[in-house]
Amino acid sequence: MAERLPVSAALLEAPERHIDLGHARLPYWIIGEGPDLVLVHGWPADARTWRRIVPPLAERFTCHLIDLPGAGRSTWTEATPRGCEGLTASLGQAIEHMDLDERFGFVAFDSGGGFARKVAAEMPERIAGIALGNTEIPFEHSRLFLAALKNGRRPGAKLLMRLGLKLRSTQLKLWRTSVSDPALAEEMNALFLAPMSRDRRRFDGAMVLADGLRAEDFDTVAEAHARIIAPVKLIWGTRDPWFPLDAAKRMVEQFAGPVDFVEIEGGKLFAHEEFPGRFSAEVIEHFTAAFDGP
Repeated sequence: MAERLPVSAALLEAPERHIDLGHARLPYWIIGEGPDLVLVHGWPADARTWRRIVPPLAERFTCHLIDLPGAGRSTWTEATPRGCEGLTASLGQAIEHMDLDERFGFVAFDSGGGFARKVAAEMPERIAGIALGNTEIPFEHSRLFLAALKNGRRPGAKLLMRLGLKLRSTQLKLWRTSVSDPALAEEMNALFLAPMSRDRRRFDGAMVLADGLRAEDFDTVAEAHARIIAPVKLIWGTRDPWFPLDAAKRMVEQFAGPVDFVEIEGGKLFAHEEFPGRFSAEVIEHFTAAFDGP
């Protein structure tokens, strides 16, 4: 059974601020007080995936959260850049509009971890540290990850997916590879997948990342690793079939700076959802040391 921590009510409500990128308008939440952390969600989630992480983090840090273009309560246009490079560029733009101190940290998982690493590599002097949950591993792609991307490029794939998502059984089946607790899967489904099944615009927004995405798009993250000198903590669910544990351990040597690797036994892709207490404690420990450093 997944851990239960208090939920951030602010993330469940409409934001007081937005970031206008021109091609997209992003909800923007600032919660807490202290050194700045930017939390970047993965697919198909939005900022609400951090709802149980934010309360403990906000006691020591200022948490900055957005819904990436196409996700959650964001708005987007046909001009919004697509795929891994497009959303990386959008995250970089968003960082420029955030109320951040000169140094800040990234907390991210899944595809958000890929975008965050690429952005961090472009501004290494500003990055105090990075904490990553299960995320893409350059050059080592699981069969599940490769199959999902290949199937997504087949003719008619979007239509079949949209029709399939209308079935609640299909929605819940999709969560089985990402979380173990059925009750949590129900909760996450109500937040992230079910709205896509009811709203064509929400579904199309989710495809802003998926359009034309290839596994190789994340191989360039290895180049980013070589430029990241800030301390990195990898907080890994041990039962994740998307980004396997052994491959993640081999990724450690790619980083230019120090890396701490922590295993969350029984966790899958959304380890921060299933084990928010453990995950947030590891993040707090990491950034308390990172911000006290040079």
